[in-house]
Amino acid sequence: MPQRGISLKVLLMQDFQTAASVLKHRLPHSAKPHSRILPQRGISLKVLLMQNFQTAASVLKHRLPHSAKPHPRILPQRGINMTEEIRESSLRLKLMAVLFTVFVAAAAVYTDIGFAHYKITGEPDLSYWTRNSSDNFESEYTGCMPLKLAALSVNGAINKSLGQREMNEVIRMNNGYLMSPMLPASDERLKYEADQIIALQNELESQGVQFLYVATLTKNSKYDPQLPVGEDDYTNSNLDKFLSYLDEGGVNYLDLRETAHEEGLNTYDLFYHTDHHWTTEAGFWAYTEIAKWLEANCGFEIDDTLTDFDNYEVTHYENAVLGSRGKRVGVCYGGLDDFDVIKPKFETKLEDLETHEVGTFEDLLINEDYVKENKDKLLSADIYDLGLQGSMHTQNQLCTNDSNIILVGDSFSFTVEQYLALSTNRFDVLSAYVPNGLADLVKQVHPTCVIVAQCPVFNLGSDMSFDFGYGTGE
Repeated sequence: MPQRGISLKVLLMQDFQTAASVLKHRLPHSAKPHSRILPQRGISLKVLLMQNFQTAASVLKHRLPHSAKPHPRILPQRGINMTEEIRESSLRLKLMAVLFTVFVAAAAVYTDIGFAHYKITGEPDLSYWTRNSSDNFESEYTGCMPLKLAALSVNGAINKSLGQREMNEVIRMNNGYLMSPMLPASDERLKYEADQIIALQNELESQGVQFLYVATLTKNSKYDPQLPVGEDDYTNSNLDKFLSYLDEGGVNYLDLRETAHEEGLNTYDLFYHTDHHWTTEAGFWAYTEIAKWLEANCGFEIDDTLTDFDNYEVTHYENAVLGSRGKRVGVCYGGLDDFDVIKPKFETKLEDLETHEVGTFEDLLINEDYVKENKDKLLSADIYDLGLQGSMHTQNQLCTNDSNIILVGDSFSFTVEQYLALSTNRFDVLSAYVPNGLADLVKQVHPTCVIVAQCPVFNLGSDMSFDFGYGTGE
């Protein structure tokens, strides 16, 4: 029981859910406080008592003089020495610092080994290699870092949760697809490059060779743009201007953007979410459109079996691709893509004219084993490029015509060229980025048709893509 002279404020709340009453008490010297309410003498106390209600927000403030005896469940004993607790906290911090230093050092050694191996052999074999578009020390070195995918994915998840629509120069479109926009190209540059295509067609026609320019699809659809507000992409405007110059020069071309729009196709269904490439199904569709043009303009007779998708089997690999844009932002920002390998059900027999190896479509024109072995290596694998590239110079031993095609194409053509190889007697491929060997190859094989297929993002504005070896380039 406390002594006289105690001043007390007590809020008593019993058998109600929301407290709204405050009872102020001041006990005179003669008062006899309840033994369950008041502590020992000398205590100045504010007590919030709450019984039988569900929502409580109580704050108990105590100030004890030297003579007070605090309740053991509320306050520690007076005069406790805190040195031991401070010492333990300091040790924990030091241990964390040591572990962090060891982790950074181990990661640096791991990265150094991977970087040295890449520089010596040219073949990155560590688990977290990323193919970078730029060739510089920083990108090559960071490409060999351990746990890179995990770090990217965490960063991507944070950016996505914060509503960030751009990360590492990759834009997340309104429909969730990832892309890198194209800067505007000058009219002078586009006119110059169009003039090289016009000159090429004129040169080939003078030799009796047909010519076709193919403009591939663009990921940011011309008819359904999905860029977030404030972002700009000049891919379609650059391509429109370039094709207008080809029109003026009388060049034969296919604008697959217009073809897809006329057929009611959704452009985004023809692209991977995380990659800049179109899908293998889109490549097969593009092949059928090129085949129609060859039949109508070059006298080709292409068996309907080759262009009918029902005559092909599709092997589906789920979540097998983290594309070129996804590798810059991690899994959480854009997700993963499925990958389909499209193979003929009918008999095929071809010869690689460089190695003289004879084999089937699967033996020479694709590399499905690479897909099977690397479909789980999201960062280090390059499923699209390395799974689809095949022989570059082939002869179709089951072809009944004597037509020859030369295709000058970039990586978008990887999904097209294997089917064109089935449609002609001889088929040759040149890289769109170094096509200056075209003039010599034309003299060597005397093709029926030369096709230049380009993705505008990676070719327009790059003069190397328009030097075909005829002396028309700068």
